[in-house]
Amino acid sequence: MKAEKSHGPSSRPSPDKPQFNGSVEIIPLCPTFIEFITTHRLWGLRQDQLEYFILGENPEQDGTANSPTDMLMLTFETQIICLFGWRLELMLDPLMQGRVKRVHAEEYPGTLIVDEPWVSKIKKVPRYKDNPL
Repeated sequence: MKAEKSHGPSSRPSPDKPQFNGSVEIIPLCPTFIEFITTHRLWGLRQDQLEYFILGENPEQDGTANSPTDMLMLTFETQIICLFGWRLELMLDPLMQGRVKRVHAEEYPGTLIVDEPWVSKIKKVPRYKDNPL
């Protein structure tokens, strides 16, 4: 009987590599901030400030093929972030586990990666005491 080699390359995913290669990067370690990136801006919010989220249909959907079907609203202590895209329900488990590090908006989907969320637009609204939502 031959002993199996324990030092060969592993078929398991590396903890240093992202889970997705699309517009949402999921990492195994819990980051402190979530980065939101658009063509004109990059900002970050602390993950522990996320109070709740709502996933639903995009109220701005116009029925065209390029119009995102989903909206995910993330309510933080000081900001409300609305993500528009496709298959955003796939972000919920990583979001609740604190594994979403970066959300990058790409307006046109191009080559969609099956079973991955795609964010095409990000809107940010300040949250004031007069508008607590």
